[in-house]
Amino acid sequence: MIVTSDDASLPEGCHPRQVAELVISFVNAFNSGDQANLSRIFLGSEGPSPPDFADRGYDPWSWYTVGKVRAGGKIESSFVTYDQGELLRYFARRYRKGEQLRLLKISLTHTGLLGKDENLGFVYVLNRTARNLEPGLGGLARIASGQGAINCTNRRIFTWRMDMKVEDQRTSREAASWLCTDPPGWKPGKAVVACT
Repeated sequence: MIVTSDDASLPEGCHPRQVAELVISFVNAFNSGDQANLSRIFLGSEGPSPPDFADRGYDPWSWYTVGKVRAGGKIESSFVTYDQGELLRYFARRYRKGEQLRLLKISLTHTGLLGKDENLGFVYVLNRTARNLEPGLGGLARIASGQGAINCTNRRIFTWRMDMKVEDQRTSREAASWLCTDPPGWKPGKAVVACT
């Protein structure tokens, strides 16, 4: 991993290296079908909801979604869940289909999500392959990008959105160029780049 920038004011556990390590742990568990680690990494909706959101009828605050972006920017969801049990079953199905993720870059966005300093957002770009992905989805490099959120204290991801564009023509380097400055000599897939 290569960290290209950091911010000393971030809460403990919320620095780029720590967040990237957690997301890399997710990717490794996903790729190997490790249900025990996936269960520990993702916080399901059975966790306590923030009281100021729960009483007002807001959507659940812990979710995982995968979608595709059609021409013109229309997003179609192919999978959405707010339930950890359903999420683990989805991960098992994707593992059986040979799905593999390769994180390229991750950048931190902001702290204070849901009114808690230890909740942090991030954006990422990765390569996503599987035997049953739609032809042309993510282009030749099978680019996927998205956003997520973690709780830096309990070291768990509580939101994840991953989208792939139909007929994406970008290379891995081009797709990840908007996140983090490329370190000298960096080649996509050789080391994850993390930044603020």
